[in-house]
Amino acid sequence: MNHRYIKVYVNMWRILPFYIICKHCKHKDKVGLDIAMWKRKNKELNEYSELFQFGYFAMNMIEFRNVMLNRLHRNKIGYVISRMLFKPLESLYIYMPPEKIGGGLYFQHGFSTIVAAKEIGNNCSINQQVTIGYNGKDAPVIGNDVTITVGSIVIGNVVINDGAFIGAGSVVKHDVEAGDIVAGVPATSIKKKVQR
Repeated sequence: MNHRYIKVYVNMWRILPFYIICKHCKHKDKVGLDIAMWKRKNKELNEYSELFQFGYFAMNMIEFRNVMLNRLHRNKIGYVISRMLFKPLESLYIYMPPEKIGGGLYFQHGFSTIVAAKEIGNNCSINQQVTIGYNGKDAPVIGNDVTITVGSIVIGNVVINDGAFIGAGSVVKHDVEAGDIVAGVPATSIKKKVQR
């Protein structure tokens, strides 16, 4: 058996309370969407229960812990207990209340990533070394099903509409249309996604 799977079984004593706290918090619907999104990115776990999947992500993908801890931010007791059980990734900062972040938030290698938008929609994927933040008093709005890849900067009063894809190393200074693929410094449209 895979050593990552064994780690889940051995650590079930701390996974189970973390899972229960998250599944019974105010944002439990978003937690369900988060787990589903992470499962889509890790298809080899499809045959396992949701508890096992949750445990696998908590043990092996530290970024997942940050997302769950953000969901618990308004639940002080649950947050403190969960944080004692699972240390988050220290270089991934989510400076937003859970009310402003849709379900299905996914971080791939969330190292050195800062997220401070006005709002983030459902099913968004963010890579490492991404900065989403304020320019003075204005911050971006991120739509549904948006992908922001490694090293990108999205800052100020911009709207990234549904289904947009931000290419690696891009600096986004203007609104991005729905389904658009943008890249460059400053980011410009390079292709429209094929709608399926």
